[in-house]
Amino acid sequence: MYNVLIADDEIEVREGLKLKVNWQDMGFIISGEAANGIEAEELLKAEHFDLLITDMNMPVMDGVQLLDVCRSLNPSIQIMIITGYEDFHYARAGVRSQAMDYLLKPVTRDELKTTLNKIKDELDKKKQLHGDSEMMQWRLSQYYKEMKQRLLLDLVRGHRLPPSSLPERIRLFHLESWQDHSVCFITTGMRNSDVQTASVERVPEKLYLPFELLCHEMAQSYPDNVQVFHDGAHPGIMHFITLEGIQHEFAQQITAQTRSVLTMDVQVGLGLSVSGFERWKEGYIHSLLAWNSAGRKGAQDRVPEVDHSPLLPEETSRMLHRCLIRGELDTFRSVIRKELAYSFRISTSHMIRSLFQISLLFEQKSSWISPEWVLWLKTPDQAELLLMHWAEDFVNQQQPSEVGEDTVIESAKRYIEENYMLELTLTSLAEQYNYNSTYFSEIFKEAAGISFIQYVTEVRMKHAIRLLKETQLTVWDVTELTGFRSPSYFSSKFKKMFNISPSDYRLLHSEKIDNHDPKK
Repeated sequence: MYNVLIADDEIEVREGLKLKVNWQDMGFIISGEAANGIEAEELLKAEHFDLLITDMNMPVMDGVQLLDVCRSLNPSIQIMIITGYEDFHYARAGVRSQAMDYLLKPVTRDELKTTLNKIKDELDKKKQLHGDSEMMQWRLSQYYKEMKQRLLLDLVRGHRLPPSSLPERIRLFHLESWQDHSVCFITTGMRNSDVQTASVERVPEKLYLPFELLCHEMAQSYPDNVQVFHDGAHPGIMHFITLEGIQHEFAQQITAQTRSVLTMDVQVGLGLSVSGFERWKEGYIHSLLAWNSAGRKGAQDRVPEVDHSPLLPEETSRMLHRCLIRGELDTFRSVIRKELAYSFRISTSHMIRSLFQISLLFEQKSSWISPEWVLWLKTPDQAELLLMHWAEDFVNQQQPSEVGEDTVIESAKRYIEENYMLELTLTSLAEQYNYNSTYFSEIFKEAAGISFIQYVTEVRMKHAIRLLKETQLTVWDVTELTGFRSPSYFSSKFKKMFNISPSDYRLLHSEKIDNHDPKK
């Protein structure tokens, strides 16, 4: 219902207007009445009205003055002028105030109904536009959060990001100052005891979303000091990046808030302090290891001390990852056997830390080590058996060809899908998978059916179409967010693929196209 204010010094006129039509059936409700402009002004200040129906010749404050006041108080209000004076002065005031209609008394029922229908149509359009605008802002905010989380994951996983695009992405998400600060990573998630004792109404999966929302809310209370993200491969686990100095206070808040709001305990792992994006992966891994260690130590209110013992060497991690991608399980077994034996000579705890870090290479929720796993892990042979079981599952899920090249190409496709907004080159991707660029180009085209450049372009176009349909971003913004080098190049490629410009596509195809895949 739209709220109506009637201003007229004659009570008979006000009552007559109320009786001429069924206001509720037409979508209106008369929420206020005024005998002059002063009374109308007071009501306008106190309440929200969608429509003002006013006489022009009233005592104390006339309609001309009221229209000016009305526009200053509520610029979006609709105005209907009803007067017994066919005066150009009043008509001009109505035009200046953009009145929807100017009716002479006595107003007939048909005139009033026609004008009200016209006004309601206009109000409905404004309401729809406002709703569309709010939806667009929500979509943009979600897209922004998704892009920022992707960048944070790239940084903490140690992915090689193109130097040319990284500074721009850092600026886009206001992370410039974080490069120079010492930061601490915090990993938190439900204790295993909560998972075991959860009731049917409180199974872990039903707690994931409330827990994630609570973590985002806590991070927002430290807007300049805390970043929050999660890895979709590990549901129920949240990660924070805090400025050095507040990590212990914030970690205590995590345990207190989850206990108070969700009535559950969480285990918290604090990583060591690091400086510079190039060391974020180290801090991130330390927090994961501390989190896993906290699960073995059992429930406690105090956040456990951080173990700063050395992590698995970066080169060893890369070698193990390549073995998994290529399906080289014998080499994988040889490397982990050596690392586990070395760790076990230091301590059982150190071996568990090495086992946990190696398990992160699989990036699967089934590969996460729970406290129950480590209860029976007493020797390197047992740890090796567990890791090889996971490795075989991982390789089988990849469905590699005899030489593992199909798996490499599928991995490359996933990388393109996740990083289409970045600068992607055949050479950089070939280097990432340790291939000669010429050979990589050949096997990619054979597996994908199209060239590397064409594949990247089609992925980017798919996302560009989504942005054109779901947002009001400019062509320039769409170009930036989908990785094309310039708006002119994007428009040229778009028109070549779809025989229409991006702007015309948005105009003609909004909400009409079901298949977003570009033609080959």
